[in-house]
Amino acid sequence: MASSNGLSVAIAVLLGCASHVGYTGAASAREPTPGYPEAVIQWGVQRGETCDDIANVLYGSSSHVGLIQRYNRVACGPGTTLAEGLTLVLPAEVTSIPDAKIRSLRPDVRARPAGGAWSPATPGMPLLTNSSVNTLDAGRADIEFVDRTRVLLAPNTLVVIYGTASRTRVSKTPPAAVELSDGEVKAALAALRGQSVDVVTGEGGRVSASSRDTVVQRRGERTTVAVFDGKAGVSSGGLSVVVPKDHGTRFVGRSPPARPRPLPSAPEWTSAGVPAIALAPAGLGVLSASWKPAPQAAGYRVEVARDPELNDLVVREEVKPDVVSFRAEKMPAGTYFLRVRVIDREEYLGVGAVRRLHLVAAQAAGGVAPSAQEITASPYGIVELTPSPALELAIDGGPFGPVPERIDLLQRAPRELRLRERGSVEAELARGAVTSLPVRYTKVSAAVEASRAADGRALEARVALEGLEGIDVAQRVEPRLIAHLPGGVRSAALTGGDRGGPLTARIPLPGEAARPGEPLRVRLDVVDGRGGVLGTREVELPAAGPAPAAPLPAPPAAPVLGAYLPLLPVSGVSDVLWLAPTPPAVVAVGAAAARSGGGWVAAGQVRASGAVGPVGLDVALRSNPAGDGEAAGSAGWLGARVRVLRLGRSAFELAPTLRLGVPLTDAGPPVRVEPGVALGGASGPLTWVVDAGARIRAAAAGDAARGDGSAAGGDGSAAGGGELAAPPAQGFLVAGVTADATPWLRLHSALDLHLVHRDAGANDVLGGLSAGAEAGGALFGALSVRASPWREAGEGPLTAQIAVGFREASP
Repeated sequence: MASSNGLSVAIAVLLGCASHVGYTGAASAREPTPGYPEAVIQWGVQRGETCDDIANVLYGSSSHVGLIQRYNRVACGPGTTLAEGLTLVLPAEVTSIPDAKIRSLRPDVRARPAGGAWSPATPGMPLLTNSSVNTLDAGRADIEFVDRTRVLLAPNTLVVIYGTASRTRVSKTPPAAVELSDGEVKAALAALRGQSVDVVTGEGGRVSASSRDTVVQRRGERTTVAVFDGKAGVSSGGLSVVVPKDHGTRFVGRSPPARPRPLPSAPEWTSAGVPAIALAPAGLGVLSASWKPAPQAAGYRVEVARDPELNDLVVREEVKPDVVSFRAEKMPAGTYFLRVRVIDREEYLGVGAVRRLHLVAAQAAGGVAPSAQEITASPYGIVELTPSPALELAIDGGPFGPVPERIDLLQRAPRELRLRERGSVEAELARGAVTSLPVRYTKVSAAVEASRAADGRALEARVALEGLEGIDVAQRVEPRLIAHLPGGVRSAALTGGDRGGPLTARIPLPGEAARPGEPLRVRLDVVDGRGGVLGTREVELPAAGPAPAAPLPAPPAAPVLGAYLPLLPVSGVSDVLWLAPTPPAVVAVGAAAARSGGGWVAAGQVRASGAVGPVGLDVALRSNPAGDGEAAGSAGWLGARVRVLRLGRSAFELAPTLRLGVPLTDAGPPVRVEPGVALGGASGPLTWVVDAGARIRAAAAGDAARGDGSAAGGDGSAAGGGELAAPPAQGFLVAGVTADATPWLRLHSALDLHLVHRDAGANDVLGGLSAGAEAGGALFGALSVRASPWREAGEGPLTAQIAVGFREASP
């Protein structure tokens, strides 16, 4: 390098050292510079510097000179100096990354690595040097290089990727991006630098495009170049031409390129019936456009894309010259760019006419869905729109503003929606840049039927609403029935309507209209929540008949007399139940315990009673006793009574009774018969019950009298219970009262007396006083205690009982 350039070299060396110190760490940490696939630095080119100089300083060897061309379109031949002041973007360290990737594609695209086999391409697929990409009949591909250069492939196109760092030693000519073997590519400038992108052909032809839109077509040996932006240099056969914007050239094989000629002019749009903004019902709409025929056209190319550069293509078609309109259905909502180009008889592709079209997703929540050019909906519905930042909306004659997500037709009731592109100027508005969408409302009607209620005191109406499919009638319509009656106007809400049935309302009639007499003419109006009339009808109600007799009230239930679960002693003598003339409906289980024979005994019990009309039944089962004392064995009682007298609400009741007791085990008392009479009454919260009768042992004293001393110990006791065994006969009297402290608590107390006749001929008087409480509702519990001042020998003074059961009703 010249000595005058020593300072530059020194600065370059220092910068290179700094890069090794300052940037290697960032690259090693794998933190790419924003917008790049790796960490990069910037290098300012000094006078006389070459690619070899920079590679030696930054990467330690000129063998890495190819990295200089990764992000820069520069010539790096041996001894070739770079332009002074040029700023290069360079990798921070030596790396190996793909030259390009497939940014996006449509179906039918395949790729092949250098020396490999073809396989289906995928978005994001990396492409190394000498990779090939082939689009088939329906395929398109967008290839992006690391320097942001983009090459777009049309259907039936084959290219070979050269990349930006294809060789370690490169000639003075910068490497091309791709080699076009067949088909069509669109070359676009790198976004970073604004330099040229190169495309080469197999016979040595080269296109260097400083352009955002240059199309290169290769069919057989013929290559056609059309420049729609910037300029392009075209070289072939040792000659070069510069093709300006809206011009084209071509060459065949290795022949020189033809003199650039103007491309066909853009076709002229026709505006009839082709709005720039349309609705997309259910998110899918129709794109349509038409243009005037071009005299020189041999055909047209129609393209639809999502971006202004028309790189993200969704439709590309070539049509015959007699086709001058385009229509695409089921297109998702969004902004689209439609371009039409003339193809002339020499197959040059013309300048494009571009239109921006908008599809706005719209649906009517409740009611009829909108069409592309109007909205038909229920007046009670909601129009839902997908807002677009590119559009503005105005309701009727109001000002334009952002597109709302929903328009409540019940609140606004618009007649027209107007849409335009945001920022439209007056000149554009004068050319019809505003799209008007009329709002048409479906008809809502009501059919009314009415009749007089069975009691003649009210009007009953049935209303069928039409035209409200999909509408929440109760919330959105709020229908009411208004009746114009002789005494004034009355109204009622219409309710019901479940499963498509009619709505109903009941309006009381005034006194003079409810009395028997002439027929009644009434005007009925069905209105919504805002007072709008949905339907009206005049009806004639027949004359009211005589007023029906008021039904007699059901007599109150008779009160329950006595206790639900009176105490059942653990004894063969005093186990007489205190039962009312009408036994209550109850079933229960419980247990009683007492001291007897020097120890404690306990026995379980199951009891049930009830009445059918005047006939009452009761059952009581007692288990064998358990414990150290002595008691009568297991026994069961079945009783019946017939109420022969009841005064008022049980102020007095009388019923004869008959009960039968049977042993349930060998140790139980013998069969006994118990005739008697029960009487009782109620007064407010108090009731009283008296039972009187006799108990007679059925077995003979010398047979199996379980109380004569032959069964268990030979001492005159039965079942070990001597004094507690069943005597041959006894008379009894049980009398007591109850009081209802609360609706769920009943207290009771009773006195029982027994005149007992023994086998030996002696007579004894036994007796006791019991008290208890019953609490609960249908499920209740009972607790009672009996004190025995007159008792048998060996029997304790106290007996306790606890029970739980179900009853038909509380007191």
